[in-house]
Amino acid sequence: MKVCRYGCILVVILIMSIFTMAEGSRKIQIGYDITRMENELVKLSEEIKKLKFKSDKLKKPDKISMKVKDMKLNLSVQNDEDIAVVRKSRKHLDDKELGNKIEA
Repeated sequence: MKVCRYGCILVVILIMSIFTMAEGSRKIQIGYDITRMENELVKLSEEIKKLKFKSDKLKKPDKISMKVKDMKLNLSVQNDEDIAVVRKSRKHLDDKELGNKIEA
């Protein structure tokens, strides 16, 4: 009877120790994952900064004009008089008056 009791206590202690070791291992793995993700975040942040710098550099008017000149396109500068302004269509107002009806 005592042997059975000691055996049960030993089995319970063994199960608890296995569970404790498994949880400790899982916590360590989560720590490594967090560290890896933080390093990846730092790398991506640096890459974003580099790309924003390149983007801002390429958006400068003098760079754009140099690229256009290199393409050797026959482009001309338009005067303000040549630009036509188109007003918004009033069709969207007519649609509201009709409701959900569709005209064909």
